[in-house]
Amino acid sequence: MIALAVLIGTPILYYNFIFDWQGRPFCHKQIMLGLLTWTHDGPTKVLPNVNGTSRDSILAFKEEMAGTNWAQHYRYVPGLREDDPGDLVLLYLDQPTRWIWHGSPPTVFRKKAWILVRVDFSGPGECSERVSTQEFTRRLQGTLDFIRTNERPNWQTIVAEHERFLKSVKREAD
Repeated sequence: MIALAVLIGTPILYYNFIFDWQGRPFCHKQIMLGLLTWTHDGPTKVLPNVNGTSRDSILAFKEEMAGTNWAQHYRYVPGLREDDPGDLVLLYLDQPTRWIWHGSPPTVFRKKAWILVRVDFSGPGECSERVSTQEFTRRLQGTLDFIRTNERPNWQTIVAEHERFLKSVKREAD
């Protein structure tokens, strides 16, 4: 009886207590295809920028993505173009996670990191990168500086929204 309990209980315990199911990312290849479809249907190579807000801009390409359920934990940086430097941050998960991609769940033993998606959709992960908090804040601040310097449409709103988020990340890190 004990052997049967161990045989049945071990997978259940592993599934519920060893795998980390929090912070699962969406398929970044699907996001890339949705944005590319949206961009190529329009007259320019400008990525969605609706009033400079992350949420409104995500809503602009919801048809290509079959809705916005995927975007619950993502922040999108409007104001970028396809031909901008590839290392700029286009999209990021709003919380550190142990996940590398959306497929296989990580264990609780993997260190948490931030997932960011670059404008060129490259990276060692699934069209994304996992980076430390320090690298995340540096890269996102660099993207906001680029948007500010190039005076992209609605740049003030874009910078204000994401700098508020950066401040909250820095407070949590301290």
